[in-house]
Amino acid sequence: MTFAEYFLILQRRWRVWVAGLVLGLLGAAGAVATAETLYTATATSFVTVAEQVDTSGQGEIFQGSQFAVQRVKSYAPLVKSPDVLTPVIEELDLEVTERQLAKQVSVTSAPETVLLDVAVEDADPARAARTADAVSVQLGLVIEDLETARTGGPSNVRVSLARPADVPVRPSSPRVLLDLLLGGVAGLALGLVGAVLRQHLDTRVKTQDGVRALTEMSPLGATLNERAAAKRPLVALDWRSASAERFRTVRTALKFATVDRELRHFVVTSAAAGEGKTSVACNLAISWAQSGASVCLVEADLRRPGVSRFLGIDGSLGLSDVVVGESRLEDVLVPWNQGLVTVLPAGSLPPDPAALLGSSAMASLVDTLRDRFDVVIYDSPPLLAVTDGVVLGDQTDGVVLVIRAFSTRPEEVRSSMERLRSARVDLLGTVLTRERTRRGTQHEYGAELTRDRVELAPPQREPAADHGRATVPPVAARQVPVEAAPRTNGVRLTRVGLDSGGGCDR
Repeated sequence: MTFAEYFLILQRRWRVWVAGLVLGLLGAAGAVATAETLYTATATSFVTVAEQVDTSGQGEIFQGSQFAVQRVKSYAPLVKSPDVLTPVIEELDLEVTERQLAKQVSVTSAPETVLLDVAVEDADPARAARTADAVSVQLGLVIEDLETARTGGPSNVRVSLARPADVPVRPSSPRVLLDLLLGGVAGLALGLVGAVLRQHLDTRVKTQDGVRALTEMSPLGATLNERAAAKRPLVALDWRSASAERFRTVRTALKFATVDRELRHFVVTSAAAGEGKTSVACNLAISWAQSGASVCLVEADLRRPGVSRFLGIDGSLGLSDVVVGESRLEDVLVPWNQGLVTVLPAGSLPPDPAALLGSSAMASLVDTLRDRFDVVIYDSPPLLAVTDGVVLGDQTDGVVLVIRAFSTRPEEVRSSMERLRSARVDLLGTVLTRERTRRGTQHEYGAELTRDRVELAPPQREPAADHGRATVPPVAARQVPVEAAPRTNGVRLTRVGLDSGGGCDR
């Protein structure tokens, strides 16, 4: 993977590595808060080799110095021996065992020197200094005894306490800033690894390329992931927005989805609930109506209807009442937004929606709606939950499958396609909802606002009295006045009026 791909992963999975960073800092802060405050005192000893009386010159002195340098490293491990620690414990009356004191003591020796630095870590700074001095003195005695036993005579090695330990005034542990830094770095590293692993292990559909690889067909389009869409889902009403343009792209692609026949009616569904099928159905109906077509939006989800809630209409009477013969079609069709779209609500919820949708009365209603309107869009329940979408798809031109980015899993898409294939229902295409795009990848091509121009508003449809095929009045052109505005950086700012016709909200 390239650096740009890793950067995109970190951008998408920022919650993972930020959580790792926060947890690392919290863990380090907790360790600092609960750790015992310790002080470290250091005493320095000097190792020398005594000169012999019968030396033949400077060569013997040099050899003695080299001998001390070579031997001093082998003296360091002796500091943890019982011969050193036991006398110190008895001398200072320490309430610790040899093993405990051994953990507190450490010895270091700088390279090419004859210095032994004995460090003792203790909660009491004065006790740490006394212990460091006592250990240094006792270590020197043990070294001299060993050299005496080795030579069988007086030892020519002398270990003297060169610098007694000073009582430390600042604690050596915990190191707050360093511990927090190390904790943050460790947490961030784990978070970055976790983000990359989660990205690779996450098999959910994320992009249009993923949809194309999964279905072996290009998606009809994709909708944007906008926070405002949760509060105002009917984004197609703002016909000059980037979101509305996305639905016009889907609408145009659907017109070419069936080459051998004209697309008249189709089903909008999804693999599972919560993937945005109702939102896509409503916005597609609005977008198609804005192009001048007579559109009927059918709330065919007789289990959990959502179109009526999206459009804010009464759905107590509708599709089910017409199919069972309790109401006439003309009495339940609802013209919405000044007749822009005609809506057939779900009506009463039947005990067996699949049987009702597969009945001959429903087939007759489908034919009637197809003859009365240019385009009929059915909002259907999810495919994997129930069979309603397959039943409806068999009576229409086909099915549009809605896939939600970072939610729908590949196996759900494959299972949905297999159900449609088994029932010989045409899959017209897919729509990816809530696509996440990086800043700078969206391109806008706005109208020029620097001079007077004629602006064409979407057609405004009058509701037909008999609910038959509505006629589209000619698109009216109006002159849009340009108001003078102060110049900013040499650019003249203008404001363009927007007609409320065609069901477009301001």
